[in-house]
Amino acid sequence: MLKIVILASGSGSNAEAIIRYSQEYQTFQVTAVVSDNPNALVLLKVKNLNCDTHCFPIENNEKSQAYNLRLLQFIKDLSPDFVFLAGYMRILSSDFLSYFYDPRLKKNKVVNIHPSLLPLYPGKNSYERAFEAHEKISGCTVHYVDEGIDTGEIIFQKSFIRYPEDSLEEFKARGLKIENEIYPVVVEKILNDYEKLQKEIVGDK
Repeated sequence: MLKIVILASGSGSNAEAIIRYSQEYQTFQVTAVVSDNPNALVLLKVKNLNCDTHCFPIENNEKSQAYNLRLLQFIKDLSPDFVFLAGYMRILSSDFLSYFYDPRLKKNKVVNIHPSLLPLYPGKNSYERAFEAHEKISGCTVHYVDEGIDTGEIIFQKSFIRYPEDSLEEFKARGLKIENEIYPVVVEKILNDYEKLQKEIVGDK
């Protein structure tokens, strides 16, 4: 069974959805959830699901590169097959990503979910920007992580309608509900496809 680590910074609804899915279907294992934010609600949610949590905050005056190297060493010790980002608010360094690069996939084994139909609205506050732009259709995207800002190869997208009477909170809630529904299923598919690739490579030897 493949193992994953989830990185999260906030409320943790996507992390919670992935863990509940893994516990129900037992097709992959969530080894731990790691957060850079000591006050993140995700830490409490995950503890209540009997999943290991680790708070890994940035130290005083620590530069981003040094933090990423510390984080990488910590994640290495957990030995995950993949890393999934669920509302993780820090940019991962090239050293971190290159460690998880798989030449067979030609991709980094790091995956993110983003609250827009990429390439539209990369970066922060994507639902807010889509709402302010009066987009009639919005959505979310699961993608591989590269060194750009939400520029990695798209794996899956799901759209939803903005209704004329929507408030911003209703609009965001509809998007988050879809994120929670699709992300665990896409995680499972990514891992299943990777296992098949591993078996094919072994069979070719």
